[in-house]
Amino acid sequence: MKRYLGNFLLTYDFVKESIYECLNSTSTHCAKIKRMDTAYFIAEYVVKYKQEHNQIINLTLQEGANIIHKLAIDEREKLYPIIDYISEKMFIEIKTRKIKLSPIKYNKRYDALAKKTRDIGVSSIKQQCYDYIAVNALKNMFLAKIGHYQCASLKNKGQLFGKQAIESWIRTNPKKCKWIFKADVKKFYPSVSHDILKKLLKRDIKNNDILYLVYVLIDSYKEGLCIGSYLSQYLANYYLSYAYHYVTEMLYTEKRGKRQNLIHHALFYMDDIILFGSNKKYVKKAKTMLEKYLNDKLKLQLKPTSQLFPLDSRPIDMLGYKIYSYKTIVRRRIFNNANKVFIRNKGKTEITLKDSYKIVSYYGYFKHTYSKKYIKKVKLNKSLKIAKEVISNETKSKLL
Repeated sequence: MKRYLGNFLLTYDFVKESIYECLNSTSTHCAKIKRMDTAYFIAEYVVKYKQEHNQIINLTLQEGANIIHKLAIDEREKLYPIIDYISEKMFIEIKTRKIKLSPIKYNKRYDALAKKTRDIGVSSIKQQCYDYIAVNALKNMFLAKIGHYQCASLKNKGQLFGKQAIESWIRTNPKKCKWIFKADVKKFYPSVSHDILKKLLKRDIKNNDILYLVYVLIDSYKEGLCIGSYLSQYLANYYLSYAYHYVTEMLYTEKRGKRQNLIHHALFYMDDIILFGSNKKYVKKAKTMLEKYLNDKLKLQLKPTSQLFPLDSRPIDMLGYKIYSYKTIVRRRIFNNANKVFIRNKGKTEITLKDSYKIVSYYGYFKHTYSKKYIKKVKLNKSLKIAKEVISNETKSKLL
């Protein structure tokens, strides 16, 4: 059994680089360091620094945060010494096992595409910095453990990657895709067991500093994993990687002394699972074995809406697309939402920033589907050009 991070040494420089990466990352279309909650976070450490050096504090926390916010926009380099100080303090907290975090705040948010309300976690800037330290330390392990056809929340492995994989399978060798099993994990994020996740991490990680850090972050979630957390999206894929490898390596039967795979292809889009096989009986057996593994090993359940169907009986409705053996179109719900935006801005020379982001976001669905006539009908390329200019101008104004 291979273990990871055995030779990894957590250093102050590593912590500092991760914190700078976090603060310079883009959040809500601007660098995180320019946000007011970040300004308050930095201001709190300015107060600590002054108290440690017996310096007089003449400003309130709010006044200090306002000054820091202005510096973050106009003269960011002046904040570097205090960020280095923050990095030192957080490094010491890890090494001395004294990490202190504010409770995560949870907001209910309605997902119009999924038609469900989700609990979105909003963690402190300090915890977000710790997320980056943990992810950067664990990245090689995540890349090694997470399966090739596990998509979502991973660079270059989004919806387009999954869509193209499915198209390739069903169009180049449909005989191996005659039968399809599609299912979702029931309430996946809140259902992840902290105890099982920690055991898996302890099995794979040979580094006490990083284990301590990740355990603290996991314990900060009220249940399961936290939707909205940078670390949680990696932990979610890592947790399900055990099911993915079980599916791709252990779903087979013995026939006349020879190994016979039950399925030929498998793809996970976070907690959406799809299996392809040439034999209905084998695919049904694969379904049963997968459900048992999820229940027994990971304490997860599939939704009762799981489906087993022949390839040509219906399109594969997944990843925001409807994928046929001969074409791919946009899922109706996404099409309707996008169509409203496109029609509203058809032929316009001025587009709002909000609609500009929507146009750029939705465009990807139509670019990679059977939609050339529709794109021409709503003059989408013209709207896209204007939308990109609006976003570019907004980005430049924030950088000035």
